[in-house]
Amino acid sequence: MEPAEDVKLSGTARAGCCKVCGEPEEKGKEFLICCHSLCLYKYYHIRCLKPKKIASNAQRNKPHWYCPSCLCRVCLDDKDDDQIILCDGCDEGHHLYCLRPPRTSVPEGKWYCPSCKAEMAKERETRKYEQRMLKLHRKDGAMVKSRKYDGVNLLLSAAEKLNADEQQLTSAK
Repeated sequence: MEPAEDVKLSGTARAGCCKVCGEPEEKGKEFLICCHSLCLYKYYHIRCLKPKKIASNAQRNKPHWYCPSCLCRVCLDDKDDDQIILCDGCDEGHHLYCLRPPRTSVPEGKWYCPSCKAEMAKERETRKYEQRMLKLHRKDGAMVKSRKYDGVNLLLSAAEKLNADEQQLTSAK
């Protein structure tokens, strides 16, 4: 099925390249082609998609394949296109009414699906944990700075002591 003429295909689709990796189809790197008539992306290498996105139970044995952006990842249905929003993290589609809690309108600004939110929260917690461990082991920024100045102070005091020792030696002669 060819896309509708008024649909502006993405740059990768116009170039006949995979939406994920940006490379063309080659022998051993075959495309799955999204059958949604309004899909902006169209082409995906099979190797670039997770197995669940290639052949979910809902899509198996169906004559058409829909990409992650054109098929709601919750209900796995391609209806109500005007109710699908795309995640700004993974670019997967979700019906507003399939979200928990359901939404009545498209959110303003960036929107992230539950999977991406969970991943971002996990990354934030990991960063917090790393910062706590660095602080616990005195490797936070303030301690590094103070150690740096301690080293400079140590060098300055050694230079002063050496200078004082030299003056004592010259005055003793």
